[in-house]
Amino acid sequence: MQKYKEFENFIEEISNYKTLSIIGLEKNTGKTTTLNYIMKAIKNKKLAITSIGRDGEEEDVVTFTHKPRIYVKVGTLVATAKSMILRSDVTFKILEIMDIGTPLGNIVIAESATSGFVEVAGPSIKEQIKGVINKLNKHGAEFTIVDGALSRKSLAAPAVAEAVVLCVGAAFSHSIFKIAYETENLASLFSVGKADFKIVRLYEKLMKEARVAFVYEDHVEKSEASTSIDSYKEIISSYRDDLKYVFIKGIVTDKFMRKILDSNFKVKKAAFIVEDGTKIFIKKDTYDRFVLKGGTIKVVDSIKLAGISVNPWSPEGIVLDYEELYSELKSKIQIPIFNVKQFDMDVIE
Repeated sequence: MQKYKEFENFIEEISNYKTLSIIGLEKNTGKTTTLNYIMKAIKNKKLAITSIGRDGEEEDVVTFTHKPRIYVKVGTLVATAKSMILRSDVTFKILEIMDIGTPLGNIVIAESATSGFVEVAGPSIKEQIKGVINKLNKHGAEFTIVDGALSRKSLAAPAVAEAVVLCVGAAFSHSIFKIAYETENLASLFSVGKADFKIVRLYEKLMKEARVAFVYEDHVEKSEASTSIDSYKEIISSYRDDLKYVFIKGIVTDKFMRKILDSNFKVKKAAFIVEDGTKIFIKKDTYDRFVLKGGTIKVVDSIKLAGISVNPWSPEGIVLDYEELYSELKSKIQIPIFNVKQFDMDVIE
């Protein structure tokens, strides 16, 4: 009953948001199943769904395994590619055809006139997803879910959605320890603290064009680097004792951070400021080493990780001990953790 309560608390919390993204550590970790349960559990709101890429199909087009389909009730708003409208067994009222193309046709905003299963294929660019969400809002959406067709960490970006659900499970690894280890690392990167307001304002001013910038005690310098990936060389050479912040617009890789740590750069002296936690691709042992040396990373936009959905089943037929996996995750991560397949939705209703 405690786990039902945990899921109920999760639903109550996300009901306060207008947008939610669902991402996974890997394919087949239960994103679509989680989406269906959330849509059933959310009450008294105009629901809308879209996807980055393709989702909701009966058979996974990459792994050729059976997968659950997306079920919508009457009155649900759907943003999907034109050809997917014809593949769904729902009668739709077409509201708008957007000027956003995909390999499966332009994005169509439609409202379901009947209940049934749908296939959803949205744009693959973050800025386009934001445009789709804005259109859904204009057509009355009160709660929009963005379903990730692949493991797209960028969907967790605050610019896309107010909160995110992370799906993990046996499809990612058959090792409970590895699942918990990687989940803890991702959760910690998502929970990196937000920079001070003044620093955020300075970041926004400096980084309109630049990818890297240096904030010293009495002046700032913008780099000419076109990408953040290999900028560690310039960052290392630009270090002085009066360096206070390194602004980075782009991703911070594990190699990047290891190069910094293996240099004479004093991470305790200068904080790294990045856009948000989705830009940090650092392994747990590297991040732990960075923190132990006194390093600090802050973000311009913080991410709200609202819950973790666990799927102990894998397409290969492996079934993990959910209670053991739950306990391992719960000992490391203090947010709602649940396995939606355990629930009788009548209990929630």
